[in-house]
Amino acid sequence: MIKIKKSRFVAIIAAVIIGTLLVATAGFFAVAKINDFTVVKASSYEKMKTISKDYSKLYALQTEINDNGLWKVSKAKQMNAIYKGLFNSLDDQYSTYMTKSEAEEWNSYVNGTFYGIGISYEKYGKNKYIIRKVFSDSPAQSAGLKRGDVILKVNGKVYTDVNKVKSAMRGKEGSKVKVTYSRKSATKTVTMTRAEITEDSVFSSVLKGNIGYIWISSFSENTADEFKTELKSMENKNVKGLVIDIRQNGGGYTQQGIKIADMLLPECTITYVKDRDGKKTYYNSKESCTKLKYVLLVDKNTASTSEILASAIKDNKGGKLVGTTTFGKGIIQEEYTFKDGSAFKLTIQQYFSPDGHKIHKIGVKPDYQVKLKSGSTTDYQLKKAIQLLK
Repeated sequence: MIKIKKSRFVAIIAAVIIGTLLVATAGFFAVAKINDFTVVKASSYEKMKTISKDYSKLYALQTEINDNGLWKVSKAKQMNAIYKGLFNSLDDQYSTYMTKSEAEEWNSYVNGTFYGIGISYEKYGKNKYIIRKVFSDSPAQSAGLKRGDVILKVNGKVYTDVNKVKSAMRGKEGSKVKVTYSRKSATKTVTMTRAEITEDSVFSSVLKGNIGYIWISSFSENTADEFKTELKSMENKNVKGLVIDIRQNGGGYTQQGIKIADMLLPECTITYVKDRDGKKTYYNSKESCTKLKYVLLVDKNTASTSEILASAIKDNKGGKLVGTTTFGKGIIQEEYTFKDGSAFKLTIQQYFSPDGHKIHKIGVKPDYQVKLKSGSTTDYQLKKAIQLLK
């Protein structure tokens, strides 16, 4: 055991408060008070010294700002800035610290629940967005918006970035948003009240010529089960072939994509991941799979889990890929949540195609490169997929 005078012990504790919070070690010190001395285990004392050395400057800076700085900042704001700065040092846009509200918003997005008008769309030319789906019982449906309508403005503003137009259409429940859109040669502006939207991540239809169509918008908690239901429905309808659309799908839960790949592929490797030490973990499919012939639609916004599915199908020759080269996000994040509701995402692994091709910052190249023509409402990628199935 090591004994420390109480005054020195207090100084050490003061210097390590922030460090203790950062490494989530609050409460791990075994401490006993004896008169004017505090007794700790030798191992705990060494940890305290290390934390004091590493974080004493941080504590000194915070103290100086709070005691003498002109501008007053709340402790919560300071700590959040520290936490976010720590993740910024990684130069990894996918690893991040989230406050409680940010974590709630992120999880709502991943699980397909948000406040908005209830449409799915993709970029159409430089600053237009074509609606691909209008959700049932949504503000957009009530306002008369339809698939194929082209969004021109949101609240009177033209947007060139797909994420910014998404943020403009979403907002607090009950708030208003004004959307200007065109249908054929007519232009109209409607005002809608944002509502809670629960987005099914999978929907299907049967196209002309008895061709099945399944669209996967994201990989949320129940996506694999939803896909299984729709796939079974297509098999029962004896469709001639199946188009699986993962365009504009930014990813989601990795396991959901792996489960869907298992339904589409015979016994094979779906993907393998590698951690920082080079350790590989393989994910394989079982022998049974659908007998339907299928084509996969991809584009530049097909990312992450979507690319696991796309590369698995391409390398194992399960079906042809049509569209444009995918986004190129070949890394996996783990999410950790604290008791106060805050959380962080940390990149822990990189995944590769079954044949060992790197995906990150490269993407997956389709078998048939087909671009959508600016100014045309014809879906040439879907048209090519149907041709291949016929």
